[in-house]
Amino acid sequence: MIEIVFGIVLTVISPNDASVDPASVIYKGLITTGKIVEKTEKKEWEASAHEEIYQMTKDSIYKMGGLK
Repeated sequence: MIEIVFGIVLTVISPNDASVDPASVIYKGLITTGKIVEKTEKKEWEASAHEEIYQMTKDSIYKMGGLK
């Protein structure tokens, strides 16, 4: 969460890179915040974290084996 806020602040303050649109970064941050609030209200963090860790592990195994 802190990384998202920090990234948005840096993007808005120093818009030197033309490929990054501050409005789209803020929009993505708001969407992510909405998803976090929704999962917190439904208490789905445990299942979501488990799925994410499983996917990362699977991707790492594929990369080590040269399949991905």
